[in-house]
Amino acid sequence: MAKEILENEILSEEELNNVAGGSWMQFTADMLEAQKRGIAGFEKLDFTFTDTNSDLIKMIGDDNLRHQYVDKVAAVFASHGITMEYHGKILEDNIYTYQGKQITREQAWNIVDGK
Repeated sequence: MAKEILENEILSEEELNNVAGGSWMQFTADMLEAQKRGIAGFEKLDFTFTDTNSDLIKMIGDDNLRHQYVDKVAAVFASHGITMEYHGKILEDNIYTYQGKQITREQAWNIVDGK
């Protein structure tokens, strides 16, 4: 039944941000942003939640896999001079820093996009 409910549903970035605050949801939204931009390493994520082989579903119960993706997201930002601090707690926001200043997640992606 859950599969029927979720079929053909994709959460938007705004919906992902509103499901629950903090690092996990921001991290998930960051993976979606990387995938939308065609950044290598994020192809095995199914944000429709219909593919049970999706790394997104697997990482919920696999800390090692989740940390591999945290490292991938951090590397995307690092390649643009941004540090991302992921706490792994649902109520703590990620911290994004650029040139010694804390920035928002949106600002971080704007830098990645060259804006």
